Amino acid sequence: MIKFRAFAALVLIGLSAACSNAGAGNGDPQPKQAMFKTREEAEAAAGGFGCKGAHKMGDMWMVCEQHGEVKTNHGHN
Repeated sequence: MIKFRAFAALVLIGLSAACSNAGAGNGDPQPKQAMFKTREEAEAAAGGFGCKGAHKMGDMWMVCEQHGEVKTNHGHN
């Protein structure tokens, strides 16, 4: 369980970095939450990441049907 939590923390850090677009101070929104306690919450947030659905990661739910589907531009062109 400790290894999973460390992995999950690294995933969140990676998503936070990707979502920030490395543009601090340029008006970009704050990084979005990608992991949730319920499937419904993750599915509701998936559109903001340019995907649909959710997948289970340990005790949590992550946006997108499959890991790695997250688009760094959040579906914006």
